[in-house]
Amino acid sequence: MHYAFSTCKRLLHNEANYRDYMSDSAERLRIARLRAGYDTGKEAAIALGFPVSTYLSHENGSRGYPASKAQIYARRFKVREQWLLYGVGEGPGETGDNKAEVVNIFDHLPPIKQAEALGYLRGLAEK
Repeated sequence: MHYAFSTCKRLLHNEANYRDYMSDSAERLRIARLRAGYDTGKEAAIALGFPVSTYLSHENGSRGYPASKAQIYARRFKVREQWLLYGVGEGPGETGDNKAEVVNIFDHLPPIKQAEALGYLRGLAEK
């Protein structure tokens, strides 16, 4: 059985921080999935053998995921379980792999900026 750090336990009991904690772990799950080479959450769910709705709810932060699932995600996505759950230790973007970071930045841009960034990247690829 996995025991959460006392700080994380406090976060789970404080409703104001609960959503922030869950969205952080959900964001780390998304980054880990992208780093592992799965373009969509549906692809990852199928590869893991999980119901798509369950995996997507873990990744979008609408449901937290237990340590038992985090252990499976960490093993499959080749990240540390502690990083996935709590942000402790080295994450996939910190090992020199920039793909997940680029995708994360791109996803948070407004549509007009996404089109601009895509044009810029296409231009870089041509040179």
